[in-house]
Amino acid sequence: MFPRSSLILTLLLLPLLLLGQIVNIEDRRVERDSSDWYGQLDLGGNFTRNSSEVLSIDGGLRLDRVTKSHNQLLFLVNYRMVRAGGNNFLNAGFLHLRYGLRLSKKLEWELFTQLQYDEKIRLSLRWLLGAGPRLRLAEGDKGNVFVGLLYMYEYDELRNAAISFRDHRLSTYLSLNWQLSERATVANITYFQPRLIDFDQSRLSSSTRLSVGLTDRLGFTSNFNMTYDARINNVFPEVPDLTFSWRNGLRLQF
Repeated sequence: MFPRSSLILTLLLLPLLLLGQIVNIEDRRVERDSSDWYGQLDLGGNFTRNSSEVLSIDGGLRLDRVTKSHNQLLFLVNYRMVRAGGNNFLNAGFLHLRYGLRLSKKLEWELFTQLQYDEKIRLSLRWLLGAGPRLRLAEGDKGNVFVGLLYMYEYDELRNAAISFRDHRLSTYLSLNWQLSERATVANITYFQPRLIDFDQSRLSSSTRLSVGLTDRLGFTSNFNMTYDARINNVFPEVPDLTFSWRNGLRLQF
């Protein structure tokens, strides 16, 4: 029988857990004043044991490589899991690879690919492949604003439904980096991804992260994500079309 404590936990955490992965490529983006490798490791988690056991893991790794010609290679991997009473309330992860070819001070050409899964929204596999221009709209001492307009091919496999989708989408994004203080920064990216042949089947998502430095290498992060995607809800009505989460953790830079 499903433990009552696990049921209560599900009801409390449901808005937090049902979320497709959003890639915040602006979060602590490396300034291109030197050629080198840069990295950051995000960690969070907890373990509780009373009438049942609850395990939560949240981890992410980001690597940036800036070349002498100011091109940039970006690698991201993320995994999140919440397990209680022998049941997974969250099990999701993604791997993202992006290359930015600098054409001028304000313009670059981006190429990217991504692999992703999310057990709770019935997504067994999502594979993305895309390319397009990225333009710097504004630049200042404390922040930058960028816009991206990319073509994206998307392949989705839905779990327990024997259904797959192959779509051509427009992937547009507006991003912001802002230095709030010497140790605090905020980064936001908002994606709008309509199908090229049917704008009614569009995906809208936004990710905002606040980072506060505790030492030169260790910091605190708070991240809020939100996604609207009606497609999976059409196949699985129990999966909401609007999902969101708020997560906190620690970040190590190297």
